[in-house]
Amino acid sequence: MNLRTLLREALATAWASKVPSALVCLITAAMCIMTISTVGRTAAAEDQVAQRINSAGARELVVTDKKSAGLISASLIAMAANFSVSDRAVGLSSPVDVKNTVIGDGAEPVPAWAVTGELESAVRLESGRYPGPGEALVSTTALAKLGLQHPVGVVGIADREIPVDYAIVGSYMPLEPFDNLSQGVVFKAPPGSTATNLHLILSDSSQAAAAQRSVIGLFGQLNDPEAISVRSPLQLAQLHDEIVGDLGAFGRSMLYGSLGIGALLVAVVVFADILVRRKDLGRRRALGAKRNDIVQLMLLRTLIPAVAGALAGMSVGLGITMSTGTAPPLAFCFGVVVLALFAAGASTLVPAAYAAHSDPVKVLRTP
Repeated sequence: MNLRTLLREALATAWASKVPSALVCLITAAMCIMTISTVGRTAAAEDQVAQRINSAGARELVVTDKKSAGLISASLIAMAANFSVSDRAVGLSSPVDVKNTVIGDGAEPVPAWAVTGELESAVRLESGRYPGPGEALVSTTALAKLGLQHPVGVVGIADREIPVDYAIVGSYMPLEPFDNLSQGVVFKAPPGSTATNLHLILSDSSQAAAAQRSVIGLFGQLNDPEAISVRSPLQLAQLHDEIVGDLGAFGRSMLYGSLGIGALLVAVVVFADILVRRKDLGRRRALGAKRNDIVQLMLLRTLIPAVAGALAGMSVGLGITMSTGTAPPLAFCFGVVVLALFAAGASTLVPAAYAAHSDPVKVLRTP
């Protein structure tokens, strides 16, 4: 029997047996709805956890020169930025207060940071241009505090013992995770100066252990082991692996359970349908249908309503999860559809094999 004939016969059989077809459709839809609304939400939650833990703030490794011993040089920052696990690296000094020199002593001070490395790694230019020597950028938040309507003016260090002024040449917004820079001014560190803190943003939080070893290795053999401190996302990376592992195990157990129960119910429905229609199948065998034809016919007859039920179940399941704000990816939903159809098809094989190997003469003699 060719494929076209099998499809025609399967469609006719599925339409003639409306109750079993409807049951297969409903069971497959229920499998997809339950899987997407439970396992799908778990998968979405797992993805959200991974995104949050892999945000720039959670991927930040900070090394602090606790005693201001000049350990964090521009060359060391450049080497850290070139690590294979690095996304970017920036050195920041301890903040100093600056004031609008036009207003004078009565001006409100704002913090200013010297940046060692690429300014583009810490801030995004909003207007103007990036500063050169003796120039600075002001955050959009600090404009009002400095009494500026536009990022144009001059700020000076509030400490009169350090008479340094900086011309404002633009405004910026800080990049994550440098949110503290939103309150003040940044300028390029002078050549030869050192930073107080090295901020290394990793490509992935799971690389924290390797990055920590590599950064500490840059300092060589320190005379004072207490000269530096390291704040690493290592524990956060381990927590991420544990959470994702627990969520994944829970999701897999729910998936296997829903597919297994659905497959069992489909097998019961198909077996009952075979018992009801055993004379029809016996006549087909008596008229020359092969065992393989009977198996294929029953498989297609089950998959036709299963496809309709799986697509409907996916739509309903997506609607449920979207209403809760935790919709899983479409790839996951289509994967559930494929698994549901595979489960329905696999559960049909045993009843179909039973029907194919039944003696047609005995079946037709049964009253």
